[in-house]
Amino acid sequence: MAEGDIRTLVVDDSEFFADMTAETLTQEHDMEAISVHSGTAAAQRLVEEEFDCVVSDYEMPEMDGLELLSTVREEDPSLPFILLTGRGDEETASQAIRAGVADYLLKLEVVEDKQYGRLANRIESVVKQDRTRKKFESLVANSPDGIAHITAKGVVLSANPSLADRLGTTPDALAGERLTDVMDTETARRRVAAVRRAIEDGETVETEDSLDGRHYQNQFVPVESHRERATAQLVSRDVTERVERQRELERQNERLEEFASVVSHDLRNPLNVAASALDLLDVEDDEMVAKIDRSLDRMGDIIEDVLTLAREGRAVQEPEWVTVDSLAEKAWADVATDEATLSVTATGEIEVDPTRGRDLFANLFRNAVEHNDGPVRVEVGSLSDGFYVADDGTGIDDDSEVFEMGHSTADDGTGIGLAIVAQIADAHGWGLDLTESESGGARFELTGVTQRE
Repeated sequence: MAEGDIRTLVVDDSEFFADMTAETLTQEHDMEAISVHSGTAAAQRLVEEEFDCVVSDYEMPEMDGLELLSTVREEDPSLPFILLTGRGDEETASQAIRAGVADYLLKLEVVEDKQYGRLANRIESVVKQDRTRKKFESLVANSPDGIAHITAKGVVLSANPSLADRLGTTPDALAGERLTDVMDTETARRRVAAVRRAIEDGETVETEDSLDGRHYQNQFVPVESHRERATAQLVSRDVTERVERQRELERQNERLEEFASVVSHDLRNPLNVAASALDLLDVEDDEMVAKIDRSLDRMGDIIEDVLTLAREGRAVQEPEWVTVDSLAEKAWADVATDEATLSVTATGEIEVDPTRGRDLFANLFRNAVEHNDGPVRVEVGSLSDGFYVADDGTGIDDDSEVFEMGHSTADDGTGIGLAIVAQIADAHGWGLDLTESESGGARFELTGVTQRE
């Protein structure tokens, strides 16, 4: 915080002290300090102008410092107010604190010991605290999240407009109410239990619940306080749209998988009949038989890929920690690799659905083997936030559509393999990019992967 933007009103019936204090704060401590010589004049000045802090003498005729503070509080309940008192007794200090002063100093120490630097530090401190508090209150008041301060017994001490609106009331009306009296009883009880758990454990508790057809994600944060009552702050975010999108996506995935299963079943039956008939067919044209056989095999591959594609797009619900090398080696065994070789330099574990992770590697390996004329060397290596699969083949000339359905440069490719890779990556929340390997081949990079050594 820059010191120069602090405006301070110095109040003292001693013109010499008021003017000298204001002048010293302005010239030596880079503040804009203005002096007035009575409580009445100060009250009028505060009506006319904005100040960040008031420094006032305690004993003044007509209106003393505490009477001035009372007047100030009627207009501004939080303006920082520092009291300068000639009395160092506990009764005066206690009275000042009860009245709500931000701080108090002995006036003689400031005057005789010339501790204006100490006074300036106190002003800067209380103004900084006040500004921080106001920013926080503004954020809370304007937040779309429902925010409330709640006791262990479920009593709402304060709430922001967003939470009050959800409950059909106002923040002022909500203060002092029990959660069980203002919302669905079962939901309220679960939230009060979460408040108590947060207070007892001293840790943030997260829950999700529903209220009046809306879905909420809640955080209960224990509040450190000198109050006698233990409390927690509730931050409740409306996640209805996210939940509904997730549910709709799950319904779509279920319909898609069901459709793919039905189609693949209905296609496999005539395909098997055709394959069996071909085996029984007694013809001399071996080339024609081989051509039909290849076509039937290709149809079988397409059916398998379509079914896999339908299943791989589902969001990953329960990932596991699996080593990259074990996934890669198992996937390599699933692929007809001919004379290709595999090198795994990646270390550590990744959080992944093991089955779909294996499918991802298998499709990338198959892509490397099938889209290069000669034997290739495939490498699986580590990235700072993921891993890569690279080969030393001829590379991919146009990478703009490689992850699109049906795109293939191989004569016998289905054009679905890399689309499956893209779906698996998306289901895990990973990034997927195609670049060129150091040897000029293809390099697929998976990023945003949760990993550990």
